[in-house]
Amino acid sequence: MTQDKKVNDLISQMRTAVDTARSATSAAPTPATSTLAPKPMSGFSKPEETTQSRALLLLINELMGGVETRFGIKPGTLVERKLVRIFKDMPMATLKDWVESMNNCSTEHSEWQSLVENLTVHETYFCRDPDLMSMLGEEIMPHLLNLRKTQKQVQIWSAASSTGEEVYDLTFSALRAMQKAGYARMFEGKLVPEAGWSVFSFGTDISNQALRTAKAAVYGDLGMGSFRNLPDEWKSMFEDVKIAPANAMPGVNYFKIREWVRQCTRFERFNLMNNRPPVMGMDLVFCRNVLIYFEDPIKKAVQTMLARSMSTGGVLVLGASVQMLVPEYFESRLGKGGPWYVRNDTRV
Repeated sequence: MTQDKKVNDLISQMRTAVDTARSATSAAPTPATSTLAPKPMSGFSKPEETTQSRALLLLINELMGGVETRFGIKPGTLVERKLVRIFKDMPMATLKDWVESMNNCSTEHSEWQSLVENLTVHETYFCRDPDLMSMLGEEIMPHLLNLRKTQKQVQIWSAASSTGEEVYDLTFSALRAMQKAGYARMFEGKLVPEAGWSVFSFGTDISNQALRTAKAAVYGDLGMGSFRNLPDEWKSMFEDVKIAPANAMPGVNYFKIREWVRQCTRFERFNLMNNRPPVMGMDLVFCRNVLIYFEDPIKKAVQTMLARSMSTGGVLVLGASVQMLVPEYFESRLGKGGPWYVRNDTRV
């Protein structure tokens, strides 16, 4: 049996267990301990079962260590314990072979991608932080438009953009700020830049599934879905979907981002562990919803990479709880929506 055939056969055996682990993560309380130590579990009493449970914990830790090494994401203890419960009835030899095979796969192997898809959450929605969106329109964008009034172009990168809502938020906010400054206008129902001006918004994520949703730009109006916090002024960004998507839920209305917004955007897959940015010369970089899953050394490396992607005078926006770990590259500003950081001319 070839290595690829062996890997694929083991993947087929384990995929259901991984999917089930994800669906089970909301059912149990978070354990009190913060790490998974390979120690006997209360559900095992016989010596041979205790030995097996310790071996299982070690394999799960090894698998989760692979996720952290390849993608920077440190899975929570809750996810690990759920995987233990799902995998505990699997033949130990099969599980060991599967983990070993995964370790021999490259980061780009489809099964690593599938595992990360199942262990990460892509929860987001439009205008998620109204204070931040207000600060963007009233403080950050005027700064950038003044900075770029000669080049007449604003370039935006949303790192870890998930299913695309943030990218479209940023694009729409930029166009509205340009309209207020006299650099864009309404024309035949479209908000378009004046001649010579342009907006480019770039979204990246590790998840192919999330990127497919972002590129399709179609969102369902569910109770706690993408539109849960949508201001009235944001509604002009959408149009009704006349033909529901293939995976449409009965009774749910779907809306699509209008073409004049979509034409300013592009999406690509990118792993933030890569120290080479996918784009350069960015004026505005948002990286708000992923760094909380990283340890400080990885956070610092990612922030350094983001600084490398930016033009002098560009603005970086991080999550409210994320500490700036590379202050040598930025000047800090504090607005009503939180801190934002202006890129200085220090070379990375």
